[in-house]
Amino acid sequence: MFPKSVRALFLVGALSACGTEAPPDVPNADGQEPLQSQESNVIVGSVNWVSATTLSGTQRTRSRAVGYLSIPAVGSRCTAWLVSRDVIITNNHCVGSSSEASGARVSFNYEDGVSSTARVWYNCGTMIRTWAGDDMTALRCTATNGQLPGDVYGWLTVASANAATNASIYVVHQNCDYYTTSGCTPTKKSSPGVVRNANYSTTDLSYDADTLGGSSGSPVLSSSSHQVVGLHHIGLGGNSQGRGTANTGVKATRVKARLAEIGL
Repeated sequence: MFPKSVRALFLVGALSACGTEAPPDVPNADGQEPLQSQESNVIVGSVNWVSATTLSGTQRTRSRAVGYLSIPAVGSRCTAWLVSRDVIITNNHCVGSSSEASGARVSFNYEDGVSSTARVWYNCGTMIRTWAGDDMTALRCTATNGQLPGDVYGWLTVASANAATNASIYVVHQNCDYYTTSGCTPTKKSSPGVVRNANYSTTDLSYDADTLGGSSGSPVLSSSSHQVVGLHHIGLGGNSQGRGTANTGVKATRVKARLAEIGL
């Protein structure tokens, strides 16, 4: 469904995955990476994501393990999540090689109410492995202030079984609706939704949770078990305002199999 050439479609040139011209990038609040990304992740209908700071209970706990991934080697940003004390997962189309991983860093408290000077950053520029066929990359982080990120924010567990159609899910990601509010800050959001098609393809499931470019690499979590049931990566039917028909993520069983290859 998504050959190796998909990475070039996302990050090289000015076309989105649906083949329409992407609007120009605009700088984010820190002036470091484009606020908008050359990706086709989409908002489905009206925006219904909420700030992660408004979550409670297990959803709030799980959200802490998700962070803003700065990728200076390619001048871009994505989302990443902890799968162990020091390993993060994101998409291959975000970071596809050791050279692109160089200098990558993650902030897990890039949230509403946290000033730019109070954000804590972890260097996560060591490539462990990437899998182009599953649009997945694992990176290793080092400690900040003597602590590994997982010791501060915890980490997520990937489900052993795939989600079913109509299952309730939520996607935790770093974004804002920059189509509506130019120059907004891509803080941590949670997007509720349901699985529309658990067998969208051999690799993917589809769902109606809202995302935009920059959300790539996010975890899709079960609302009941709070385990990862998908690795979010691409939207469907996107238009020039980032609105579309669905989003898709790599199924849990594929993600779990890749993690087993690196001993996780």
